[in-house]
Amino acid sequence: MHPVLAAVRAALTAGLVSAGPPPDPWHAWLLVALARQVDRQRWLVRVQRERLRQTSRRGDVPGMPGWTFFFHGIGLCLTAPDGETIDVDDHGDNGLTIDPFFFTQRILSLPHPALPERRLLAFLPTEDAMVAAIRELTREGLLVLSERGHVFRVAPEIEENAWAFASIDFSDASLRARWAEHLGDHELLALERPSAAAQARAAAQREAYKRYLLAGIACEATARAFIDPLEAVLEPVEFVDVCAGLIDASVGTTAGHAIELLDASPDYPVCPAVSRLLARADPALHHPYAVQAAARYLLRRGIERDRAVQAVLAFARVEVVAGYRGNPFLGELALLLLEHAPPHALAALRRGLRSSTPVVQTHVAAALAALGQAWCVRELLLALDDAATFEASASVRAALSWIGSDEARAAVTYWTQTHVLRVAEGPGYGWEEIQEAGADESLAYEIDQHRAWADAIRPAIDPDFDRVVWG
Repeated sequence: MHPVLAAVRAALTAGLVSAGPPPDPWHAWLLVALARQVDRQRWLVRVQRERLRQTSRRGDVPGMPGWTFFFHGIGLCLTAPDGETIDVDDHGDNGLTIDPFFFTQRILSLPHPALPERRLLAFLPTEDAMVAAIRELTREGLLVLSERGHVFRVAPEIEENAWAFASIDFSDASLRARWAEHLGDHELLALERPSAAAQARAAAQREAYKRYLLAGIACEATARAFIDPLEAVLEPVEFVDVCAGLIDASVGTTAGHAIELLDASPDYPVCPAVSRLLARADPALHHPYAVQAAARYLLRRGIERDRAVQAVLAFARVEVVAGYRGNPFLGELALLLLEHAPPHALAALRRGLRSSTPVVQTHVAAALAALGQAWCVRELLLALDDAATFEASASVRAALSWIGSDEARAAVTYWTQTHVLRVAEGPGYGWEEIQEAGADESLAYEIDQHRAWADAIRPAIDPDFDRVVWG
């Protein structure tokens, strides 16, 4: 029997002794949390059958105050009053199939996780880390992938006892200690039964956990997933060195994520690898994500400003990034220029407002709406004049409506009266109709995301920014 399965079985069965060495606790607690997920999903299916027979897509769950529901595709999402989110697709097995992303969404939404979920989060605190560990359990045969691909079911013995895992009362100290001992969680055991020997085993576990994370970092497929948990177990200098190795290895998403983590900690030592990445980045070959992160890191620290600005300009000029219809990072790059190099920003901002990539237009329009200066309104009005379709103007109109000045409202009204919304023939809705229905909500969310940024840079931006002659 697999050591993780043997340990979990022994912990569940009072008096049963697990043979062999204890498992890695991060894998053991993950398996327990997945068993408890099965029970939670079965409960959702019961709620659906007993309470949600109406045809509405979303609303309040009858007889369950504070709970809301949302039907999507083949799935149902329930949200608790405290924020817990339970999302399950209907695979015809009464909730036994787990989607790894729905699982991590629920775990991360828990306001007060119980012991299994709390220990899981201590070891694997992010969605990426949990999903990587789920793949490891799948390779070990503890999870069974569906023919549909990424979704899976837990081992039959665990599945059959899901209710038992869910009903454990971990408020009992002796019970917590027993589970910690069986699952090899010596840190938890040292808290429950402190002793010099327990502290030594806890220290050994921490070293084993560090080795596990470093091994994950060394593998290209899992490197990005384990950067976040690794930061918590390394000293700043060690973490910067590890990130430097990842940044020097590629100009991809792993390097970009490592730079973002370094950027979030300005007290860390400066990482020279960030500048080296910009020196080898090629707009014709590389995705803009890591370049944008690197340039922001250097600009915020006042390091190699010219190189950073030139890199941003070069990647902002790219019309189409491989794999996309346009340049998905044009908005990010334009706002980075506005914040740190205003003389170079206007052309990129104008292209962003006219981008055929909706996320780019929304990003820039929301930022200008949040800034709310006179030049922002003028640029939005110019972009609206240039738009020929509802699709091409959705976020611009939403931004002008949100600003709400007489001029902005009049322009939006005139534009909508002189253009025709494309509607689908027959049943259902077309893309332009769907985009139109969600434009205001998407724009409002983006404005909220940009408020702090806008408040910080507004004092340094001329209200007539668009009319300034830059020397």
